[in-house]
Amino acid sequence: MKARFLFVPAIVAMVFLSSCGPKVSKFAVADEQPDGGTFTERTVPVVTKVAPDGQVTLRFYDALPDVAYISAADFQSIVLPGSVMTVTHTGVGEYTLANGDAKAVVNVGKDVFVTSDFDAFTNQMGLLQPGMANVYYDGMPFVRYKSIEYIPAKATVTLDLGAYGIDIHADGKGTVYFPFATLADMYSDLFYHHAGFNGEKVVANTSVNEVSLAQIDPDYNKPLLAKTTRSASLADFTYKELCFAMDHFYGYPGRVALNESLKTKGMDRTLEEDLAVGPEIKKLLKSTNLAEYMVGMGGLNALYYDGHTSMDVSSAMGRNRDSYKELVSEISRLQAEHQGVVEAMRAGRTSMMGLFQDMQAVARLRPDIYGTRDTYVKKGNTAICVFNSFNTRAEKAWKDYYSGKGPRPSMDDSKGDSMVTFLDALEKAAADPEVENFVVDITANGGGSADIVMAMTSLVMNKSYLCYDNPLTGQRSIVQYEVDRNFDGVFDGKDKDVKYDLNFAVLTSDVSFSCGNLFPSMLKDAGVPVIGETSGGGSCAIQAMCTADGFCFQISSFRSRLNMLDGTNIDPGVTPDIVIPVDGTVEIELSEETSMKVKNYKPFFDIDNLSNLLKNYKGGK
Repeated sequence: MKARFLFVPAIVAMVFLSSCGPKVSKFAVADEQPDGGTFTERTVPVVTKVAPDGQVTLRFYDALPDVAYISAADFQSIVLPGSVMTVTHTGVGEYTLANGDAKAVVNVGKDVFVTSDFDAFTNQMGLLQPGMANVYYDGMPFVRYKSIEYIPAKATVTLDLGAYGIDIHADGKGTVYFPFATLADMYSDLFYHHAGFNGEKVVANTSVNEVSLAQIDPDYNKPLLAKTTRSASLADFTYKELCFAMDHFYGYPGRVALNESLKTKGMDRTLEEDLAVGPEIKKLLKSTNLAEYMVGMGGLNALYYDGHTSMDVSSAMGRNRDSYKELVSEISRLQAEHQGVVEAMRAGRTSMMGLFQDMQAVARLRPDIYGTRDTYVKKGNTAICVFNSFNTRAEKAWKDYYSGKGPRPSMDDSKGDSMVTFLDALEKAAADPEVENFVVDITANGGGSADIVMAMTSLVMNKSYLCYDNPLTGQRSIVQYEVDRNFDGVFDGKDKDVKYDLNFAVLTSDVSFSCGNLFPSMLKDAGVPVIGETSGGGSCAIQAMCTADGFCFQISSFRSRLNMLDGTNIDPGVTPDIVIPVDGTVEIELSEETSMKVKNYKPFFDIDNLSNLLKNYKGGK
């Protein structure tokens, strides 16, 4: 069902300021009626790292006494401090929400939300760079957003919350209320901006690039783990809300076994119809017992585990499991009781865990062939730059440099940072008159920051962009970024003059995952040869969310399913331009007592072989 777009002249608003930010109310109009029945209200603390701690009033309707509701305007003011949302009653049961970036129409009778610009309506990325669209960006200062092209330019998104038993309410005075968890899911983005209510306080990540709300408030998880049970109404609503969130905001990258069923049937029917232990998992998810619920959430990995998604909410215990011995013991007992669920979970993780084990093995094999553990290796006319992740270990040092508080990070003070490693290798190769070929070895690279990838691709091909699609809106996006290509601390015309007269190539294996898959896809689009074997895939960025009862988890996000320029999903991996056959296995020692067999990647690390392959490759020197 779709809500009607009815735009009528707005009634003059009265603006009231609350401790958590501005809120807009309205005079009631003749046909506006309260919706949702009787309720109680509680004023709870709001914790962020950006604004001073404040308060917000949450509403608890008698029909769902343990489910927190929040006005849309109040939620907006929490996640975007200083912003204003206007709410205009535009028809019977219908309201237009406008937040400065976009509009949405809500029908509280049908419980439907409609917008023609979902990305803009839920955009928090302007917190990082004024005017930034709702795009993929990790916050590194040597990269900044430039522009975005949507294809098509607009797309209507209709969220039928009523189909999931999720109610939207109005108070008859111009205020619209959503379940807190539902709004939080709708607004969560690729910088890990997300929010949760733990029963005592609202905690919102409006600043840092961290998955867990415990990074904002170290005590966030304590109330969640203090109780062994939850109410039947909260358990039931949490399941419904989780179904809504996964059906709409999971990115469906393609690698999970029941990807098509999840996409067409949704989570609930897939559990009921297509997974042998699905009904058992569903029963656990709806349990009022905390330990049973946690086992059920772990079981969802049987459906969704793709290398980026993690539904295991027992992680809320962190490293303090000794403080929750009874809960840990009960979870262990239940896992033994629900062996089918545990086996399904393990089966869902097997291929990905094998990938990560192979990644470690390749990283151990490679130095034996190169003869060094250095990140820069050179033989004859070919130089190799090696790193196993696109990490930002020197993030603070980079930010200090760009704010004028410190020197540019270098191998002397920031060894291990991927950008530092890459720049060091490039400068060595450029200064060596013998070097013609520059090969980036990511054969054991498990991913990391897309900002690092964008900066590196800019240095290789003088372009910096990401291509992805959005399964929710049906749009494709091409996002252009600017890079401080000479790393002098400023973005200016000198950046375009940077050029490295080298034959670039990237060396991949089937364990090059996530950003280790994105990097070769972008270079391949630009005509830079990919050498080795098809990369390991992984096409979605990560998005952090919370369940309705407050537990944090992460998923492959709908906001960014990464593609080639022609729209091809890169989850199956990037096919090499120059294939290196893998013949047989080799055994490597993991320790004095243990060893394991891995594919024979020795030819991948034979620099003479790489040099010859590039020499014979069309277009090479």
